[in-house]
Formats: sequence, structure tokens, C-alpha cells
Amino acid sequence: MVLYSDLLINILSAFLILVIGLIIAQIASNILRRFLRGTELNKTLDEQLKIKLNLENYLSLILKYLIYLITIILILNKLNVPTKILQVILIIFAILVLIFIIFAFKDWLPNLISGFYIIRTEKVKKGDIIKIKDIKGKVIEVNLLETKIETNNNEFIFIPNSNITQFELIKEKNNGKSLRTNRN
Repeated sequence: MVLYSDLLINILSAFLILVIGLIIAQIASNILRRFLRGTELNKTLDEQLKIKLNLENYLSLILKYLIYLITIILILNKLNVPTKILQVILIIFAILVLIFIIFAFKDWLPNLISGFYIIRTEKVKKGDIIKIKDIKGKVIEVNLLETKIETNNNEFIFIPNSNITQFELIKEKNNGKSLRTNRN
């Protein structure tokens, strides 16, 4: 009789863990989605980076399924089912996500930081004539990741903002004189 009561307690505990896990996953997902919507992440991605990606929903779904996976591991653990394989899969998944994030933001993050610097300090503005390396042209647009210039040949060139802050930049003033800025 004691064996059945322990089994019943474990089954009821597992069911309670399942219900609580489902509720926490839904609430956490909704909170994250509302927070990201409040920061206007999708709008910023669309306007500044020209990326149409519903990142708010993707990130909230990833969080929800991660909580589901943790809930399943807890339930199986409560029912005395070996969970080592699921724990290893969870760790491998977390490592792969971390590696993906590092590679995805390897070039993007320096350009973003440089973009904030350029826009905030107004070192390069729309209408400026600049020369960086062997490229000379009129600045058409400065956004968070790149600067668009038009050359004398009517070619449009996109220069990553990290290049503007990293290499020597020559900026012509209105009177035709040059202002040399060395970023090294």
C-alpha cells in the first residue's frame, strides 16, 4: 500500500509540475512579448536595419518552449525516469544558441556601437563630403549599421560604420578645406 501511495504522490506531483510549468511558460512568454513590443524592437529592426523579422514573437516562443523542456525534465525526474539524455540535449542546445549568437553579432555589434557613436557625435552627417580609404562621396544616409554615400560617378556605396570609426576619415568642409580625422 505504501508503494501505491508513493507512486500516487509522484504522479500528482508530476501533474502539478506540468500545470505550473504550462502556466509559467505562458505568463513568461506574454511578459517578454509585451516588453519587446514596448521597446518597439520589430519597428526598430525594420526602420534602422531594413530587416522584416517578427523577433518579438520568435523570442517569446523560444522562451516558452525552453520552459516546456525544463518542465518535461522536472516531470520525468519526479517520476524517476532517467533524464540525463534530456539534460545533455538541453546543455548542447544552450551551447549552440550561444555560439550562434556570438557568430551572428560578431560584425553586427561593432557596427551598431559605431553607428550610435557617429549619430550621437554627428562626426558624419547627411550631406557631408567624406573620403575613407580610396572612397570619396557625399553622405546620403547614416543609420545604425552603415553609412550610404554617393560617389561622383553616381554610385551608391554602403560603408560599415565600424570602418568609419576605425580608419582615417577625411571630411571636406563647405569652404573646400579638408578636416582629417584619424581614428586609430
